[in-house]
Amino acid sequence: MDSMGLTRYMNVLMDDAMKQARFFDHEFIMPEHLLLSLLRQYSFCQALQEEGVDSLKMHEDLVGWLAKQERVPSTVKYLPEPSSLFKTMFGTACALAAAADRKLVNVPHFVQAMLGLQNSEAAYLLGKAVGDRQGEFLASVDSFYPLEGDSAEANMAVSGDFDDDYDDDDYDDDEEGRNRQPQDWHQLVTCISDKVEQHNPLIGREQELDRTIQVLCRAEKNNPLHIGEPGVGKTALVYGLAKLINDGKVPERLKGARIYSMDIAQMLAGAQYRGDFEKRIKMVMEGATKEGNCIIYLDEIHNVIGAGRSSDGGPDASNMLKQYLEAGDIRFIGSTTYEEYNRYIAQSKGIVRRFQQIDIKEPTEEEAIKILEGLQYKYNKFHNVTYRKDALEYCVRASAKYISNRCLPDKAID
Repeated sequence: MDSMGLTRYMNVLMDDAMKQARFFDHEFIMPEHLLLSLLRQYSFCQALQEEGVDSLKMHEDLVGWLAKQERVPSTVKYLPEPSSLFKTMFGTACALAAAADRKLVNVPHFVQAMLGLQNSEAAYLLGKAVGDRQGEFLASVDSFYPLEGDSAEANMAVSGDFDDDYDDDDYDDDEEGRNRQPQDWHQLVTCISDKVEQHNPLIGREQELDRTIQVLCRAEKNNPLHIGEPGVGKTALVYGLAKLINDGKVPERLKGARIYSMDIAQMLAGAQYRGDFEKRIKMVMEGATKEGNCIIYLDEIHNVIGAGRSSDGGPDASNMLKQYLEAGDIRFIGSTTYEEYNRYIAQSKGIVRRFQQIDIKEPTEEEAIKILEGLQYKYNKFHNVTYRKDALEYCVRASAKYISNRCLPDKAID
């Protein structure tokens, strides 16, 4: 294996995998970055399509997972290194090529090695997608990445050295339709105002709701930031606000407003080339400004810190949004946990001073019981049973006693 190298296909993929690691501010190059690079290639997507796999859905799921992984602070200069799992995959791919008497390691070798990884999100997503047709899928991948003879075309030896030359011109333009961008900004967001009836009604939280409305009606710094532990009902609060607006039970300044949820992970999904992410952000902001009286809801707002920043030091999502926060034509509602706030948001002075913090505390057991009583009718109808009051009380008391890693009312509802 000393003279073994990579095919030209793999050279391009390795370079792009490093780009993806830098794009997401990850310390290590992981198998998931290589899978994302594969999903950016028309040939690999065609191989998936032949097995009936939705490559776009896999792309979205993978981007969502990558966006939630720990990021390197923007002030730190670094070069990503291969993770231990990546090295394992690399070694297995080389062994597979050697066993087939190949001098070059090709895409099918890496895909097969990826499928065999343990504790890997890439292996899980790909394995779940192709199911028991892995043999057929690998044969299809092999047909899309043919070897042109084991020549000296591979210029990167199997030493783990990665080229730090980020040149977007390495990628062919023959990836038909793979990078279609949405034509309407509404395709990039979810209208909460139109989905109120599909969501659980808001029970209680009058004080937090009143404070949210008060902030939204301010002339300046009119952007509420809900901070609370997972499961306390931050999203439910926004749906409760949307219902009040729909019913006209809000001050004049909020009447007729529409709330749109913008998911940063979904915005990243499909933004495959430099500038795509910026275009999507701009499309949503300009569309919301033109429509007027819009409120943009940023769930897990900490994801905007660093999201979309390119390896050449371009702006991240938080910097892109600052001009719209300053203009005041669009109001924003953010939500995050205390841990993520202290870890990311608190470090961004520009974001902190443009939002008004509203603490969403975990409800007491008595308040949680009232919430369950308010939801009782819906669940009675869904499960075709009748929940007695003592059963609801037991759900709350038992979950509060035995489930310590989650919060009311979410854990009691579950």
